[in-house]
Parts: sequence; C-alpha cells; structure tokens
Amino acid sequence: MDKKKQIIESAIELFATTGYEKTSIAAICEHSQVSKGLVFHHFKNKEGLLREVFMRMAEIINEVGDNIVDVNKELDPKEKLVNLLEQIFLSMASPEQRLYYQFDFQVLCQPSARAILKDLFDERYQLMMVTFQDILCDIPAAMPFVDSQMLIAEIDGIALNYLFADDDYPLTELKDRFIQKQLLLLGL
Repeated sequence: MDKKKQIIESAIELFATTGYEKTSIAAICEHSQVSKGLVFHHFKNKEGLLREVFMRMAEIINEVGDNIVDVNKELDPKEKLVNLLEQIFLSMASPEQRLYYQFDFQVLCQPSARAILKDLFDERYQLMMVTFQDILCDIPAAMPFVDSQMLIAEIDGIALNYLFADDDYPLTELKDRFIQKQLLLLGL
C-alpha cells in the first residue's frame, strides 16, 4: 500500500473510532507510521485530509452504486427497488463498510467536521435522492420525492442502530422486513 493510501486508511479508522475533532495529526502519523512532513506533503492540512477521506469513501460507495445501475437496467421497478435495498444492506453488513458508516455518523455529529464536508454531504444526498426517485417514478403508488426522503431517513436510522448495537443485531431479518414493508406501502 502506498503511503498516501496508508495515511487515508489510518485517518478513516481513527476518525471513525475517536472522532475527527479528537484525532490529531500526530495520532494519524503514529497509526500510519509516517512523518508529519509526509502527511502535509500529501494533504494541505487536517481539513484537506478529512475531505480526502470522505471522497475515498464516496468512491467505494459509488462503485457499489455503479454495479447496481448496470444490473438494474434489465429489471422492472419492483426488482430495481429490491436490488437497491439489498445492496445497501449488504454494504452496511460488510466489516469494512461498517467502519465507513461509523465515520459518517461521527462526522455528522461533529459540527466543525460537518461544516468542512457540507458540500460533499449535500452532493451525496442528492445522488441518493436521484437514485431512489428514478426507481420510484415508475411505480404508480409512489410519491417519489417523499418516499425517497423517507427511505433515506429509515435506512440512516437502521444503520445508526446497527452501528451501536450488540453483535446479535438482527440486520438480515430487519432488512427482509423493511423491504416487505416498502413493497406493501408501494402496492408491489
């Protein structure tokens, strides 16, 4: 792994577990076993590193989204929705992705970090809205804008509970029930 990626991976882990505001550049250097000079060579400052970490996470999430788009081309609206929800829950259950969700919630709860990433959070939210609305607009019983907002809010709530729950959290059962509920609500 190259040094820049090593720094980013260490920052993700520390920001996710300790929080952005409580994580020093020195702690990142120690964790990634690099010098401060190297960190500042790759990143202008701590805020620049935070933005880079967020963009790295966005790349990983976009890869999942790109795979969904490719598969969804051949599916009807119900299958598209189920596939999207399945993929979201699958990514949530992944140990690597769990760290990203932790990072996400840590940043959202820290005003200074949230302010640094506001434009990126807004961009990601709009992408999620468009993704859901594109599917929901082909479902007669759907209210695409409202239902997209509701889906995102419920998924965020499930993810938050999952992150802070014990190991016996019934994520698979919850996913199945959540999908059933959405299909019922949409008359599918």
